[in-house]
Amino acid sequence: MKTSNYLWAMLATATLSLTACGSDENENVIQPKEKTARLELTLVGTPADSRATGTLPTTDESQINRLTVAVFTGASGNPVNALREFTGDDIKAATSGTGKKITMLCEPGNGQTIYVVANASTGLFAGVTNLAGFKAKLMLLSETTKAAGAGAATDTQKANNLPMLGSTTGKDFTAGTETEAEIALSRLVARVSISSVKTAFDPVGRFKDATFKVDAIYLKNADSSVNADKTGSVPINGGHEGAVVTKYLYEAVTGHTANTELTTPYYFYTFPNVDSSKPTKLIIKGLFDADGSGSTSAPIARYYPITINKKQANTTISGGAGTDKGSIAANTRYVLTAVIKGEGAADDKTDIDPATLQLTVTVADWALTIRQDVTFE
Repeated sequence: MKTSNYLWAMLATATLSLTACGSDENENVIQPKEKTARLELTLVGTPADSRATGTLPTTDESQINRLTVAVFTGASGNPVNALREFTGDDIKAATSGTGKKITMLCEPGNGQTIYVVANASTGLFAGVTNLAGFKAKLMLLSETTKAAGAGAATDTQKANNLPMLGSTTGKDFTAGTETEAEIALSRLVARVSISSVKTAFDPVGRFKDATFKVDAIYLKNADSSVNADKTGSVPINGGHEGAVVTKYLYEAVTGHTANTELTTPYYFYTFPNVDSSKPTKLIIKGLFDADGSGSTSAPIARYYPITINKKQANTTISGGAGTDKGSIAANTRYVLTAVIKGEGAADDKTDIDPATLQLTVTVADWALTIRQDVTFE
């Protein structure tokens, strides 16, 4: 289970130094053809914390398990100058501080473009010959289910293998001199969390005796992959009217007492999504009983869909402006709270009257947070 009450943002900074050299113990996948420059990349960050149930992850969301460093020349078509994947002992301890360092060989030249990708799948960029081919590669959301980037995909997302990306352009590498550049890595995922679900049925209204018990929370229309341009592909769903589809985007809620506030946070990682026809949604599912302990009605499954970052009635968005149809941005956290005041929809495909759900959303870079509060009337 993924839970927490706190969210912090971290950026990894990459510092590159280039000096002339004739050889290096680390061989490039694509060898330099002419005299070489030594590329030294230092990643500065804080070591990952272990994950604790009941708390949102903090520094573990900045953990780097695998790095791909790609240098492209300024020639027509931006061919590869040098490209290498680094793991394990290839990522050395920095000379000072708590950072990490890698080295690789590349050709001197002007107008170079450098990309750094963290925590992509093994060998994803093998065989890439130019910048366009590099950008065409898709990083998968399922990589977030691998503990520290190792082993097979699982049914639970992990905080310590989030894909990240950074780049810089127009760098001139001269043999025999040292060149420095800085690259900030930012996460390609957003984090959607809900930290409070409570009921507030009108004591003199139609549902004065109603009860609602949460039994599942999941994401719908989460992009399954993303490229270096931060555009995605086929959406996937954590559930479909109660049936689990993609398990790592679905969380069963156990032990919730009807009409009490659900305060255990649940969270998911998802890629950017600006498709207005299929916006990413967080679904609250549970049992709604119109007359509570009465005998007139029986508990029935009801759904409360929350379109992430959507401007609408009874929705308060802080830290961001929101959009008309909803949207997800990379390296952004969306913190939701919901107040239920009425009956939900019979399925998760139907948007309900905003008056039924009062929503608060807090939106933020991982140096920022977006909060969204919603009320279902």
